[in-house]
Amino acid sequence: MKESKLLKCISYLLVPILVAMIGISMLSNYVQNNENVYSNESEYFRTDGFVSRYMNILSNFADRLIYQNDTLPTCYDGEIQICYLDNKRYGNVEFENCYVLILYQNKAITNVELTSNTDTIEKILTYIAQNQDSKKVNILQGNIESNSDIISNKGIKYFDYFEKTYYTIEMPDEMKMIMQESEAMDYLEETEEIAEVETQKRQYVTTKIQDFSVYSSYQEKIQENLDEQIIRGFLSHYEAWGENIYVILPVCSTLLFLIFVYLIISVGHTKGKEGIDLNDLDKIPLEVIVLFLCVGFCIVGCGLGAFDMLMGISEDFELLISLLIMSYVISYIICAILFDTIVKRIKAKTLMKNTLCYKGCQWCFGIVKKTKCKIKETWEQMTESMDIVKKLVLVSAGYVVVAIVLVAIFQEFGILLDLGLAIYIFYKIIERINCCTRIETHLRKMYKGDNTAKLNPEEFTKEFQKTVEYINDISNGFENAIQEGIKSERLKTELITNVSHDIKTPLTSIINYVDLLKKEQIENEKVKEYIQILENKSQRLKKLMEDLLEASKASSGNVKLNMEKINVGELIKQSTGEFEDKFKAKNLEVMYTIPEEAVWIKADNRYMYRIIENIFSNVSKYSMEHSRVYVDVEKRNQKVYIAVKNISEDVLNISEEELMQRFVRGDKSRTTEGSGLGISISKSLAELQKGSLALKIDGDLFKVELIFDTIE
Repeated sequence: MKESKLLKCISYLLVPILVAMIGISMLSNYVQNNENVYSNESEYFRTDGFVSRYMNILSNFADRLIYQNDTLPTCYDGEIQICYLDNKRYGNVEFENCYVLILYQNKAITNVELTSNTDTIEKILTYIAQNQDSKKVNILQGNIESNSDIISNKGIKYFDYFEKTYYTIEMPDEMKMIMQESEAMDYLEETEEIAEVETQKRQYVTTKIQDFSVYSSYQEKIQENLDEQIIRGFLSHYEAWGENIYVILPVCSTLLFLIFVYLIISVGHTKGKEGIDLNDLDKIPLEVIVLFLCVGFCIVGCGLGAFDMLMGISEDFELLISLLIMSYVISYIICAILFDTIVKRIKAKTLMKNTLCYKGCQWCFGIVKKTKCKIKETWEQMTESMDIVKKLVLVSAGYVVVAIVLVAIFQEFGILLDLGLAIYIFYKIIERINCCTRIETHLRKMYKGDNTAKLNPEEFTKEFQKTVEYINDISNGFENAIQEGIKSERLKTELITNVSHDIKTPLTSIINYVDLLKKEQIENEKVKEYIQILENKSQRLKKLMEDLLEASKASSGNVKLNMEKINVGELIKQSTGEFEDKFKAKNLEVMYTIPEEAVWIKADNRYMYRIIENIFSNVSKYSMEHSRVYVDVEKRNQKVYIAVKNISEDVLNISEEELMQRFVRGDKSRTTEGSGLGISISKSLAELQKGSLALKIDGDLFKVELIFDTIE
């Protein structure tokens, strides 16, 4: 579909038609909605808006009299210069049979046509007075004389329209009246008499209504000018379009949008060819095409200028419309050509490459690059066997020599060149310092354990590229070792999990069958003893499997936490109560040091209890009989410290780090029932809850310390 030439041609033909339909329907609708201006003429001539407009027309005549009197057709009545304004050319009078005569000093202006019957002031006044069924408006010495009540009453409000400020400059054999000083200077430069006139004084003048004598008449009917006649004559054929604009506008706009999207997608694709099909036009530099298209637009502009000029003097509607349509079609063809070639170039990624600017810049950069490579090659040959210090000394000496030569040749300008060269050398020094800084930053990251980032040797100067390669090799070695360790740890965790699950099923069967055996009426005491041993060992094995699974989850972080506000004192007292029987069995006395006020932390209540349970379980198993256990809770520096201390029953010939590891027990004879996982599980659970667990051993004294952030 996007390769169909017929569909593309239809799309290109529909675009100007749809645009024309949208424009004509909107213009027709606008004209129809504004016809009420012409249907209420009698009311319009009784409004302030009419008075303001009429006084503005008179003021515009006064402007032209002051500033453009030398550009208008002129005749003289004695000493009075009469200027004749062409209504068709300027088109600023929109009332029927509106005639104006304004006198100012020894000049006059009128829109009455120059004939033998209107070549004097008296004849012009007679011509204006003969205007049948018209309203007269005369303003003499600041007073309004009119048979229009609205102008007589309200015209005085607009006398300030006639206040105009200008100044005059006397020139040899002429008087030049200019409104702005910039225009005066342009005129003086053209006449090459600036020095002569600069010493002369300008005479500023501010006019008032009393300075003008105004004679005018009009009929209370709005005159439709030739432009409007042409537009209305053309739109009269499309009244139905204006009435149906709410259908035409959305339909045409939607079609136009779809066609535009289709053209963007399909332009450049030709049946039987892969990729974007570029023709000879698309290979011409874009600036050349734009230049020719600008010439085309200039031709269109000339056509529109001719259209605008003919609208003022010709009534041949068909000729004017034909000229307008021709300009529209040429403009569309130019835009279509530009659109087609630009879209193709963008798709083929040749928009910038196929321009004269790009090729010129590429040529210049090529020369600079070759020169730079040659200089660099020469420099490397000279300094290949030198160390950095010698190179720095050589660069400094070379800079001094070049600086002296530049000053000697170019003098003051040589100082600027020296400054530019110094800036360049300073930049190169900073570049090498930045290289050192980046290497130091990377080494700091490696020191902290981050070996994932790599340095690109191409981003460093040649002196540091080998060093960067060595650092990357070291970083890769560290990262590989870390990844291998992580992989090994993951495999251990997976092994523990899988083995635990595999053992859990037969173990459950053993426990169930042991339970069934206990319910049998067995009289043999030896058999009962065996069954009890089986039950104890199976329950111990079950507990070991549960600890293994929990340790695996805790170390991998696969634990769902329900963080809440917990009172540390209440949690410890509750946990101690549950271990009271075990403590009494070994005659252990628990000594508490807990603040009276509540101490709060944010943690998961279930897992916090599990941590305390593991600690108290170790205390009940490994504490010396008839000894004391100390439980201290202290709050300081926004931290909560929970310490549990006890005296070990066995000699602690093991380090804190070893006890933190899995399956390590303080009882090396392993006669107790522990699995060696409690401390490891507690440490992992504490870290998951943003806390920490630490062990301290001092002789036989065993201390566990938990640290959490306190909350209010």
